[in-house]
Amino acid sequence: MSLPVPRRTARFVVRVRVRWERSLPGVGVRRVRELSLDTHALAFGAQQLLCTAPLVVAVGAMFRHRPGHGTGIAIARFFGLEGESARAVEGLFGRTSPSIGFWALLLSLVTAVVFAAGVGAVQQRAFELIWDLPTVRSVRTSVQQLAWVPVLTLFVLALLVSSRLTARLDAQSDGLGDAAMIVSRVVVVTLFYWWSQRLLLARRVPWRDLLPGSIAIGVLTTGTLEVAHLIMPEQITWQLHAYGPVGVVFVLSVWIVGVSTFIYAGALFGALLAERRRERATAVLEAEVSVTEFDDLDDLDDVDGLGGLPAPAAAG
Repeated sequence: MSLPVPRRTARFVVRVRVRWERSLPGVGVRRVRELSLDTHALAFGAQQLLCTAPLVVAVGAMFRHRPGHGTGIAIARFFGLEGESARAVEGLFGRTSPSIGFWALLLSLVTAVVFAAGVGAVQQRAFELIWDLPTVRSVRTSVQQLAWVPVLTLFVLALLVSSRLTARLDAQSDGLGDAAMIVSRVVVVTLFYWWSQRLLLARRVPWRDLLPGSIAIGVLTTGTLEVAHLIMPEQITWQLHAYGPVGVVFVLSVWIVGVSTFIYAGALFGALLAERRRERATAVLEAEVSVTEFDDLDDLDDVDGLGGLPAPAAAG
């Protein structure tokens, strides 16, 4: 007798739900809720705006007199903006004084470095939550966060330089520059976050476990920037006409928060893969131990059986 349709439907729904909860995406969604990673991503995006942006502006101030350089031009090139949207971003960051003193520039750089170290601290806390590690607060961690800032500066410069080089390459060969930019961004972002996680986690996670998540971060952030290249110009133009420069800042903030979210998503993906790999290794080890114990018991049973055979009866 067949089961009623509603009961079969309920069982199907239960099976699908159980499989989803055991799958990698299902575990990831549950872990996001448990760790409140969405809140950490918002905090990370805010830190990027408040702390990393001053560092970019301070570094860009050193090159503002060179043609084709400057913070606004670099940001517009980084997001692939053209036309009115690029001019809006350049105007947002291009209102600098005609000259700047050495000590004022030095003070700006030092202040920006100290603020940018806060970005490293926020990421360290999130990475510790993702990898289920205890929080470490010491002088050594503060030094590591400060040491992370110069590499962050080199990372940003590498992305900007790659954007400039690939733009020249695209001018010579149509389409080749875009492909080179995608590959270079994936490689640069992967290497940076592979090293950053290792440093900020105080070498408590092996390089091998950090690599898949770092590759995921590189792919996700590069994909986000490619989508931004298609959508962002129209958004900036519309917001500029509607709200002025504040609308441009709002659009940039939304995309920065989006990139921050995918950075944590990639790190979580790597942590879940490492966790699954450890679970499989443990299951294989337990299975091997069980088989070994079972074989030993069989050997003992054979010995007991031989020793327990009845002795042959005596003749006559």
